[in-house]
Amino acid sequence: MSSLSFDAATNTIVDSHHDVDGHDMPAVVHFFFVVEEIGRDGILVRKVYASPTDPYLLAKNLPEFQLKHDVWPEKFGIRPADPNSSASVAQHVYSSRQYPSDYVSASSTFPNGSPRFTGKTIFIDIEKAKAAGAKIVSTDEIVAALQKYKETIPHRAKKVDQIIEWVRDIDKEVLLKGSVPAKAVFTPTSYAVTRNIVRVLKVSRIFAIGFTAYDLEQAADESIRQDSIKPIRTEIVRQSGGWGSAMAGARIGAAVGAACGIETGPGALITGAVGGIVFGVAGYFAADWIMHNLPQ
Repeated sequence: MSSLSFDAATNTIVDSHHDVDGHDMPAVVHFFFVVEEIGRDGILVRKVYASPTDPYLLAKNLPEFQLKHDVWPEKFGIRPADPNSSASVAQHVYSSRQYPSDYVSASSTFPNGSPRFTGKTIFIDIEKAKAAGAKIVSTDEIVAALQKYKETIPHRAKKVDQIIEWVRDIDKEVLLKGSVPAKAVFTPTSYAVTRNIVRVLKVSRIFAIGFTAYDLEQAADESIRQDSIKPIRTEIVRQSGGWGSAMAGARIGAAVGAACGIETGPGALITGAVGGIVFGVAGYFAADWIMHNLPQ
């Protein structure tokens, strides 16, 4: 008699009932660790005000909500001076005070940024900024815009040429058009800590799925009896809820496939090592497709 079975009293009376308390259903939770690197598309450097009492910042007479973006972008994100502005790239770079715009200046010189500016250094993850809708204007694009702009103000040509030298040779200036969320902004300390966590632990997201051990065991036995992956595959997909989260399924599949490979035998089935097959495809095509299309 297994640990999941027991004796129960019976009688010969028709339609009689006898309540029996069953065993607690054992379950096992599988944790899947997925790496999410930062700075894969590069890092931009920006200098911001170190204090809300900075005299240059106070002179701008900004509303309180904008002041927070200018001093603590790592908490509140980066917001351009005028999100609704029609000012051009060249006008912003020529004089951001004269032409408040929906552009934000940064430098591609990592990690120190432009030597012409002082203040608190922050790092901007380009990939995360672009994912949030920000657009990148490269140094070459800025220089080209300034060259054209110079033709419209020939009496200021010498000043524009000087700005071009700063942009190209010293600042390595890059513009961000639009707002940047706080999750894309790091201080040097938070950047170093995050990089170390990724490097050492190789994890930034943890997915946990609880599987009912008894049902998995029965499905595994059936798979072995049929010499087919379909019963255990169907049970895993059923227990994991059909994988409504496509991205989670895809990421878990990639992680498990790389970490575990594909194993065979009853032990591998029960421990969930088949996840490398099931989760990866489930994330993209959903449970029904898997149960009817993967090899038998």
